[in-house]
Amino acid sequence: MKWPPYLMKLHFDDGKHCFGLWVPLFIIGPIVLVFLLAIFIILLAFAILAFVFSCQWHWLRSVLMGVPAVYNLISSLPGVKVNINTTDGKVDISVY
Repeated sequence: MKWPPYLMKLHFDDGKHCFGLWVPLFIIGPIVLVFLLAIFIILLAFAILAFVFSCQWHWLRSVLMGVPAVYNLISSLPGVKVNINTTDGKVDISVY
């Protein structure tokens, strides 16, 4: 089973200064989920009104199938490494 990422390492280097930061996603994740749940509940009322007044139910299946797709996308993030090099410096991002 794939699990969502739990840590993200950020490393900034501008040639003069280096700065590294570990971001614990397992702490930030639940906080973000609470905010997303609040937004979802607010948008759900508008979605129900749109369904009732437009009577177009054919795209409901696409919306419902999008939830597992987003979870699979987030669960595939561990192991991603992004290296950005510019003339001013570089940024490295690693997801664990």
